[in-house]
Amino acid sequence: MLNARERVPLTAEDKRKFKESCKTANPIEILTVAAFVEDHAERFKEKDLRFMKSQIGQRCERLLRNVVKNYSFEDQ
Repeated sequence: MLNARERVPLTAEDKRKFKESCKTANPIEILTVAAFVEDHAERFKEKDLRFMKSQIGQRCERLLRNVVKNYSFEDQ
């Protein structure tokens, strides 16, 4: 188990950039980010981990909605 000093806190700017990047990520990118976050979950604070998983989930929902409505992953 990692101690608090080894954990990576996200700053407000980090969260803003992560959120912006998730909004435009293609399926391969979002799956890569999701795998990274899952593999390194112990390095993030619980609230930051919830934030990242939430943003990843929202993007995945959007990509699936695009496929159902437009038969494409592209945002309309």
